[in-house]
Amino acid sequence: MLNISPVIVWTVALSQLLTFGLTVWNLVMSGSRANAKQISDHADLLADHGGRIASLEQSLVALPAKEDLHKLTLALSDFRGELREIRASQNAAAEMVRRQEIVISRVEQYLLENGKK
Repeated sequence: MLNISPVIVWTVALSQLLTFGLTVWNLVMSGSRANAKQISDHADLLADHGGRIASLEQSLVALPAKEDLHKLTLALSDFRGELREIRASQNAAAEMVRRQEIVISRVEQYLLENGKK
């Protein structure tokens, strides 16, 4: 008769070794899979940041330079001076109109008083 108990023992032992080997393999590779997922997420995030940085660089290119801002400041200073001149001229004109109104009211008063005589 054939004794199969050593075959069963070897089969069980081989099965246990294979199970142990697969468990170790899964433990080792699970970290690798998690890292691969994390690296993939970081690559996507980095690509997104690259696009955002490119758009910021384009925005910075469109901003005025230091010299442009200096020219604008000088132009505003000149404009402010011209506005002061206009304001002074308007005040002078308003004073002339006020004086003319006084003269006109005096002439009107004189004419009204002399017209009654």
